[in-house]
Parts: sequence; structure tokens; C-alpha cells
Amino acid sequence: MIAYHTKGFRTVLRPVARAALLLTAASACTIVSAETRAWQPWQMPEDNSLRVPSLQGDGLSFADRRQNQVMGEWALRTINGHTKMLHDPWVQEVITNMTWRLNSEVRQQAPLATVIIDNPNINAFAAPGGVIGINTGTILAADSMDELASVIAHEVAHVSQRHYEHGDDARRQAMLMQIGGMLAAIAASAVDGDAAAAVMMGSQTAAMNNAMAFSRSNEREADRIGMDIMTQAGYDPRAMPRFFAKMSQNSELNQVKNQFLPSFVRSHPQSTERLSDAQSRAQQYPSASLSQQARHQVLFDMLYWRVQQLGSEASKTALTTAANNSTGAKMALMLWHAEHQDFAAANELYQSLKAKAATQSELEPLLSISYAEVLSEQQQWDKAAELLSVQQRTYPERRDLRLYLAEALIETSRVNEASALLKPLIQAKPTDRAAWQALQRVHEKIAKTTSDAALANIATINALRYRSHDQLWSGRYDAALVSLTQAQRLATAASNTKSLLPIINQDIKNVKTAKDYQP
Repeated sequence: MIAYHTKGFRTVLRPVARAALLLTAASACTIVSAETRAWQPWQMPEDNSLRVPSLQGDGLSFADRRQNQVMGEWALRTINGHTKMLHDPWVQEVITNMTWRLNSEVRQQAPLATVIIDNPNINAFAAPGGVIGINTGTILAADSMDELASVIAHEVAHVSQRHYEHGDDARRQAMLMQIGGMLAAIAASAVDGDAAAAVMMGSQTAAMNNAMAFSRSNEREADRIGMDIMTQAGYDPRAMPRFFAKMSQNSELNQVKNQFLPSFVRSHPQSTERLSDAQSRAQQYPSASLSQQARHQVLFDMLYWRVQQLGSEASKTALTTAANNSTGAKMALMLWHAEHQDFAAANELYQSLKAKAATQSELEPLLSISYAEVLSEQQQWDKAAELLSVQQRTYPERRDLRLYLAEALIETSRVNEASALLKPLIQAKPTDRAAWQALQRVHEKIAKTTSDAALANIATINALRYRSHDQLWSGRYDAALVSLTQAQRLATAASNTKSLLPIINQDIKNVKTAKDYQP
């Protein structure tokens, strides 16, 4: 069961501790990709200009593509249902945009989903069908957007090269065990970090006995191709060996303290030779321009401090000190004051940030989002909606602005406008749980406020349907069926809602199919 805690614009989903280790190596599935082309090794051209690597056909059949998609959806539902996630729309927008940008350099198919796990360990993973995951601990351990991009580029490279598809049967079985252990550890980490590490180590011990050399070869290839991806996407490839060196140091410290490290280091074996090779290879790439690095650093500064603030990792003293030199810390401090009801201090910080945004456009739209959260703390939803509407008209393609604005509109009973913002999100990505939740709230609001009994009944049915989609994508199949059964009974009882029955019946069929699927 999942409890929802909503405060202002932030909806935090906290999975109640369940049988996290249901996801075991026995139920592991292989990481596969749906791209149709494989990369050739990157080489610096004679004129030192960057070139796109040549590609050759290595297509997948329609059946293989469909199987990859089904496995990816299963992995996403399982991860959603067993881990504590960070659901802040702005943070998700930043990480997702970076992932898509990197992925587009090597794959024809967009990632199925990008998930951010609320966990302090340094970890990232790629799951079937293009599910890319990263821990908040990885974001906080990085010093730049380039370092963060190096981790995601490495994962995209694993998927693009289909590392978990190639090799003989023994190696593939070993990889199946390793990925099963990885997903089990993700599930266990929400309950007990040491248990997660034990699961990770146990599954990998069995796997690595037969496949360590194969895995190290994959890691070197993912490093090399990851650097190609980074360079072409405009990031500094030298950030990859820098971040790997940092992880190796953390690994050594944990080993000295006899602590488990359920992290990127364990799922991606490090070695002195591999690190040296990465450092040497990185020097062959052209440096990112100073203007690119500056833009990336402004964004990373805001990302770093927002993750800190959302996780309550930074004290008022730390935020106040950092705010002297950091715009991101100043925004986080503004929110800290609002959450502690010191609105005068929050407004003063907003005015100084607003003046800076006039000459530094990179601060928007996060500045408007953050101040809308300040207004929401004061229940000034109309002002929040007005502020967010300006940004949403400027950036109509942004998912985060649609979600924030829809929340404000729901609170002001402008439900039709909220619904119009949200429906394109679920049409574009049916896995979007935040959009399903918001649509559920839209129809619950309609059902509670309308004086039309027939309209209230339709709204209740739709609220139950939308709730079932959220439950489905969090792996709560029985709960989804209960919601749909209730909707089915309501639709059957009234003549004006019988037209909804085919849709509800199809939803029930889809949930049952998902529930029965085993990779």
C-alpha cells in the first residue's frame, strides 16, 4: 500500500515496507534495448573536429521489440512499487531531458522512463526496455552536470550495446542473476541498506564467478561509448574518469570501515586499469566550451540544492552560508523560510532573485516554480496560478509546469483548465503516475462540488479509473482491480454511464494481463 502526503505542490509517494525481496534473481530479466543500430568505435578525426560515429544495421524483429517493451513496463511497475522515489516534477524534468539528450545520440527509441530513487547511495542502473534510474545520492555526490551526465551516458551505453543480450548461455544466465540481484537490492534499499548490499553481493558473487571478465569488458566499452555520447551531446567527457575516481575513493573508505556499499561501484566493477584507461581516453576528446560548462553549472547548482532541500538534507545554517555564493542555495533557503512560515524572509529572497533573473534567464522557470510554492504555503493559489501560467505559456512543452499549474488550478476549482493541461501528458506517456494522480484529483473535485447528480456519478467513475492507472504503474494490481470493479458497478447502475463500460472492461483486461506477466 502507498500513502500519499501532499503539501503545496509536492506529492511524495512513500511505499510502506513490504516484501521487498520478492524481486529476486530467479525472476531476473535481461537488460535489452530496442535500438536497431550498433556503434563503431569512436576515433578522433584527422582535422580534430568531432564526427558522428558510423552506424550499421543490426535490427530487432517486431516480436523482440514488443518483448523488450513488455519487460520494460514490468520493470518500471516493480521499481515504482518497491522503492521510495523523488517525484519533484522540476528535478524529473532536468534529469529526463538530459537522459533523452544522451540517449538520442545512440538509440532510435526514446527511454521508457527515467526514475529518481530517493536513496543516499551512489547508484544508477538501466533496466529492460530503456528504464534509466539514478539515486539522489548520485546527484549529491557529483560536482557538475557533466559528472552526472557521465553516469547516465554510461548506462545508456550499456543499453545501446545490448550487453545483456550477447554472449553464450552461461554468461547470459550469469547476467540474468546479476540484474535480478540489482533490482532486488533496489527494492531492499527502501527497507534496509545492509540487506540491500547483502542481496547485491550475493547475486553478484554467483554471477561474477563465471562472468567477471565479460563484465569488465562491457564496462570498458560502456566507458568508451559513454564518452562519445557525452561529447556529441555537449558534455565534457573528462568528467567521467573524475567521477569514477571519486567513486573508487568512496569504495575504499567503506571497505576500511567494513561497511557494505550497495552502489554503482558494486554493480559496475572498478579496477585500476579501467580507471587509468578512462583517464587516458578522455584526454583524446576535445574540451567542452567554457560557455557550455557555465550553462551546465548554473543548472547543476539549482539541481543540487533543490535535491538537498527536498530531502531535508541541508540545515538553515548550511543554506544561509551557501546562499552567499549560490543561486540554487538561495532558492532552497527561500523555500526553507516558507516552510517555516517566515514569509517576509522568503519574499525578500524572491525579490533579490527576481532582479538577478532579469539578466540570467537560466533561473527560470525554477524561480517561478519556487515562488509559487511559497504562495501555496500561504494558500494564495490564484497568485500561484497566475505566476505559473506565464511560464507555461512560454514553455508549453514542459511537463513540470503543466503539473505545477494544474495543482494550482485544482485548488482554485478551475478543473476544466487543469484537465486540459493534464490529458496530453497521459496520452504522450501512459506511465506518468503524477499525471494520473492529478487527473484523479480533478474528478474528485468535480464529484464533490457539482450539484448535478449525473455529472457527479461520471466524475466518480473517472476518478476511480484514473486511480487504477496509478495503482497499475506502481505494481498494485489487486488494488487497481478493486478500483475498476467499483467503477464498473457504478457505470452499470446508471443508464447514462453504460457507454463507459467498454473502456472499464478494457482497463480490467490490461491490469490482469500485467499482473499475470512473468519475465
